[in-house]
Amino acid sequence: MSWRRYALAIVVVVIAVLMYQNWIYVRAIYNQPQLFRAPAFDTQAPQLPQDLGNVAILSFSKTNGYRHLQSIPAAIQMLDELGAENGWQFYHTENAAVFNKADLSRFQLIILNHKSGTVWTDEQRLALQDFVESGGSLIAQHAAGGDQGYEWGWYFDQVLKAQFVDHPMTAHIQPADLLVEDQGHPATAHLPNVWQRSDEWYNFSASPRDKTNVLVSIDESTYDPEKSPMGEDHPLVWWHEVGEGQVLYSALGHTPATYQEPQFRQFIRGAVIWGLAEAEKNAK
Repeated sequence: MSWRRYALAIVVVVIAVLMYQNWIYVRAIYNQPQLFRAPAFDTQAPQLPQDLGNVAILSFSKTNGYRHLQSIPAAIQMLDELGAENGWQFYHTENAAVFNKADLSRFQLIILNHKSGTVWTDEQRLALQDFVESGGSLIAQHAAGGDQGYEWGWYFDQVLKAQFVDHPMTAHIQPADLLVEDQGHPATAHLPNVWQRSDEWYNFSASPRDKTNVLVSIDESTYDPEKSPMGEDHPLVWWHEVGEGQVLYSALGHTPATYQEPQFRQFIRGAVIWGLAEAEKNAK
């Protein structure tokens, strides 16, 4: 074999080793191309159906950040099943131009289904802000609070109130004990004091407890938070008022299997019931 073939073989081996060592990044380039380009914005609103049902809920899952490829459709399926059982109709879209005053006025509730990254124009941001502050309800699901920075101050300060840092990577999905702190809320009324389940567990830079109402926290002694433990005060689900409206954020729901868990489905059902009831009360 000539020296050229030896050199080529060495190059191939080096490339293979580098790809193996950095497989998570190689896979991201292939599966998550939006992470490596500027955010894409929508300017043409979708044509909404004339009939959105008696109880219309907007489900929004645009991703200019990390995309939960399997969990988004799993969540959509769950929401549609809950809708059929409870008389709700979900309109699912990834078109952020639906965030205008006229279109949002047709919905009683908005769910951010793993929305990630910078997705709204300034005008669309104002439409969402007005919807909530005027009495509407917003439920933000998992990745909607999983970006490592936010350009929109209102979204961070008023919707989320906690900055995502990281989650375990070595032991990515782990079983753990969730501590249900408030069983008086419709989202958590059915849950035991200790809710045992497996998921990807978010770490935040600081607890939002003094700025919100914590429903569920996690016992860090029951799993390994790895790089960024929060200690004894590690909330994962909370709600608060924003203007005349209200927001519920849940960091749960990374895995597709989550959306088939009976207790989780009841948790989301209760959150929707709460959001709809609060919005209706505010409208009177």
